[in-house]
Amino acid sequence: MPTVMIVVVNLEEEFVSMKATLERLSKESTEKDARIKCREECIAKLLKKLDKGLRATMRTKKGLIEVRCLKMMVA
Repeated sequence: MPTVMIVVVNLEEEFVSMKATLERLSKESTEKDARIKCREECIAKLLKKLDKGLRATMRTKKGLIEVRCLKMMVA
């Protein structure tokens, strides 16, 4: 009978340990998901800024090219 009790105690200890590990991993997963979401939002904002900057640069370059063409036509 003592052997059965030892096995039961070991199983209970193993169950408690597994439950604690599962809770820890679940918490870590939630934290990582939150960090990933925050980084995705930052990346989206940076991409928007980059896109606006590229469009502004293209407009500026287009304007410079048009001005050069007009100068060449006038000269």
